[in-house]
Amino acid sequence: MVAPRLSRGGTTRAYAIAQALLRAGHAARVVGYLPDGETVYPVPPSGLEVVAVRGRGYATLLHRLVRTIDADVIYAIKPRATSITPALIAARWRRRKLVVDVDDWEFALRVEPDRRSAGARAARARRHPVRTARALARSARLTLRGIVDPESRYYARHYERLLARADAVTVSTRVLQGRFGGVHLPSCRDTDWFDPARFDPDAERARLGLGGKTVLMFPGTARWHKGLEDTLEAMDRLDRDDLRLVVVGGRAVGDAVAGALAARWPHWLVRLGRFADAEMPRVVAAAHVVVVPQRDEPIARAQLPIKLTDAMAMAKPIVTTRVGDIPEVVGEAAWVVDPSSPAAIAAALAEILADPAEAARRGARARERCVTHYSLEAVAAVLDGLLSEL
Repeated sequence: MVAPRLSRGGTTRAYAIAQALLRAGHAARVVGYLPDGETVYPVPPSGLEVVAVRGRGYATLLHRLVRTIDADVIYAIKPRATSITPALIAARWRRRKLVVDVDDWEFALRVEPDRRSAGARAARARRHPVRTARALARSARLTLRGIVDPESRYYARHYERLLARADAVTVSTRVLQGRFGGVHLPSCRDTDWFDPARFDPDAERARLGLGGKTVLMFPGTARWHKGLEDTLEAMDRLDRDDLRLVVVGGRAVGDAVAGALAARWPHWLVRLGRFADAEMPRVVAAAHVVVVPQRDEPIARAQLPIKLTDAMAMAKPIVTTRVGDIPEVVGEAAWVVDPSSPAAIAAALAEILADPAEAARRGARARERCVTHYSLEAVAAVLDGLLSEL
């Protein structure tokens, strides 16, 4: 497994697929780029070998990655400069089969739009001409930097075109399958480890300093398309002092969004730090409800958030939205509402909090569905068939 960067997106997906391969009886290890000064995040599951490759300059790093990558099948996670390119070179050099996994629409992810309207941007420019000039100069410098950075958004389309050179492609959603083809390989979790019977929710809430609170949990990186603002507005409507939206972990790319939300809703939002992957079942156990309120945008439609299968495996009541593959994944086991609708989210939360028995029943159905379709065993069967064909 070739992860694009062992401290950023794609690592969790690499771990999950590698674990499924191990469960199917194959050998697997994860290789990836790790910049100086950064550490592997999340911490890998026990028993999974992870090899970090460091290097200054893309040419040096590429050379080291290619020399490190050696297996009967090379499996690149995401079509990015530090995964698909070294994997493709290593596969051709060693005459091995190459599989590439796509779990995001990278081009859409890297050109996320400015949330302000054109009128608002123009008004800001008139009020702050000097600040605007500095911002434009900074943007020009970033553009020049992006041109020489192989990981920048300017080359996202190029890496997508390299998918045609792979021997096989796997995709995490039906939306991505429609765009890139390939074998549908949904997110998966170790449902033996993510097992609610192993934890006491009250004790886990107390351990996290959330005792006495009703916890709405979002495990992941805060981004504007994730709909956290809609959830916070729904909490304004409910106006219950015991409610807290707990954002768990996440990567640095989401710090600005989480900070902006915390400044506006300091009374509702709680931010917890990062946790090792092995700790996540205990963390999710502390939730009363898991919220996955994706907005209906190209980025979100192409994603299947891993937090969704985490919540299903832990038998949690889920409030989510009709975006992309989400309705198909959760079926009748969650509260599915229209996207960008704080009123609908508030109504779903009110129903869950008013009827704990029904919340528990749907949570149990969610776990059954996860074990059947999104466990390591379920995904291992798909991978075993793919490897046999290769």
